[in-house]
Amino acid sequence: MEAAQRQRYRAAYDSIIRLCDQGLQGADPFTQVARKLRTAVGFSGGGWVRLDPDTLLPMPGLLLHAGHDQVSRIIRDEYFVPDIMKFRDLARRPVPVQTLWQVTGGHPELSTRYNAILAPLGYRDELRAVFRYGTTVWGSACLPRAVGDPPFSPDDIAFVARISGAVARGLRLSHLLADDRPADPAPPGVLILGDDGRVVSQSAAARHWLAQLPPDRAAGLDLPATILGAASQVLAPADARHGTTVSGGRVRTTEGRWLRVHASRLTPAGSPDGHGQTAVILEPARPADLSPLVLDLHGLTDRERQITQLLLRGLPTAHIAGALFISRHTLSDHMKAIFTKLGVSSRPELTALLLDRAHMLPPQRGG
Repeated sequence: MEAAQRQRYRAAYDSIIRLCDQGLQGADPFTQVARKLRTAVGFSGGGWVRLDPDTLLPMPGLLLHAGHDQVSRIIRDEYFVPDIMKFRDLARRPVPVQTLWQVTGGHPELSTRYNAILAPLGYRDELRAVFRYGTTVWGSACLPRAVGDPPFSPDDIAFVARISGAVARGLRLSHLLADDRPADPAPPGVLILGDDGRVVSQSAAARHWLAQLPPDRAAGLDLPATILGAASQVLAPADARHGTTVSGGRVRTTEGRWLRVHASRLTPAGSPDGHGQTAVILEPARPADLSPLVLDLHGLTDRERQITQLLLRGLPTAHIAGALFISRHTLSDHMKAIFTKLGVSSRPELTALLLDRAHMLPPQRGG
């Protein structure tokens, strides 16, 4: 690697770390990261997406450089068109970054996404990354390079992998630093979408909730990517049948409240008129819906999460230790770590935090 490139990597790394340590807040958390990353790793446009840690579906905060039809196609391609380098696959890899050129051995035409989307847009290669903090994924990026530009290098891949954890930490921190508000009294809202992703009808409550969702930065996108992603899940050929329902995860509104998003297929894909419809439900999140997110935000390990769930069920410590085949002393150490991370000192406080008022995600604590 030449000295000038090494210096560009170092400068971009330092500036991205400083930015992420402040928390990537606001409706558009990615623009500054993209600008700083481009100084070291060149790319053309692309897309950046917040992901729900449980479902890996989009949350508000999408930055995507594409037109309306392309955006809809990209979202649908990601969730039900078989292909290589899916974000779900990257999330499980030791190194959460890959390029199309790397995976196909220089033959990107082996990818259906390349043939249907990337090549028509004039792209030659695509770098994909997920932003993972510990084992929890908070976001993703797809960064293309145009025909005429060289493919991404192994050094480029290694650099993006190096900043993956920092960007995830910045996204996670943005949730911790956000202002929270009491639960909104508005009822669940219902959107009816056609197979083209357009709104057929909507309830007054749906309009209320949509008005509170942060806008995504994508040209001509009529609905938030969160909505389109959930709807796309039930449009998959294997699932496009009456009664299919999926959860689209959780969404924070501009007022700091949390919603759950669900999508359900209303008519069979093979209906006589050749069209179907999808209902998308937006409803205020319940405390139990948010408790897993609270655990993710505070960095609990898999074992600590397991113990927390057993504590919330009211099981005695002797029973928990026996069920997990650990000593009471080891269990006590785990409980101390859990209480410290969550800022509580007893089981009642733990229950209050996760079940009684989980809609109020606590502010970041020092340490």
